[in-house]
Amino acid sequence: MELNERRHSAESHDPGHGGLQILVTAGPIRFAADEPVKEGGLDLGPSPHDLVSAGLAACTTMTLRVYAKQKGWPLANVHVTVDRQRDPTAKPADLFIREITLEGELDDTQRNRLLEIANRCPIHRLLESGVRIETSLASSGS
Repeated sequence: MELNERRHSAESHDPGHGGLQILVTAGPIRFAADEPVKEGGLDLGPSPHDLVSAGLAACTTMTLRVYAKQKGWPLANVHVTVDRQRDPTAKPADLFIREITLEGELDDTQRNRLLEIANRCPIHRLLESGVRIETSLASSGS
C-alpha cells in the first residue's frame, strides 16, 4: 500500500445514546465495544484494551500456524492468552503478558523456535516499536 493511500481497517461509531457503548466495524464484522461497569460502562462488549490484547493473541496464533505449516511441523493446536497489567510507575506503564500453549508432537527445538517466531508476529513488533498516529477532523456533513 502506498504511503498516501488510505484504507479503513476499523472504525467506530457512537450512536449518541450517552453511554460508553459504541459500534465497531472491523473487517467484515460489526460489534459493540464498551467499558466494564466499574469504569462507567455497561460491559456490553470488549473494552478498547481488550481489543488490543485480542489483536496480539490472534496475530500470534496466526503467525505460529503459518510458520509451522510452512515447515511441515506437527502443530495440532495453538492457544494464546494475553493479559494486560498497568503500573503507572513503570516505563512503559502497560505490560502485556502472553501465554502460548502448543499442542502436537513437537520437539524442544521446534517449540523454542515457535516461541521466537511468536515474538516476531506483526502486532508484537508494532506494539514493541510504537506507532505514529495522525489525527484530523472530517467535515461534518451538516
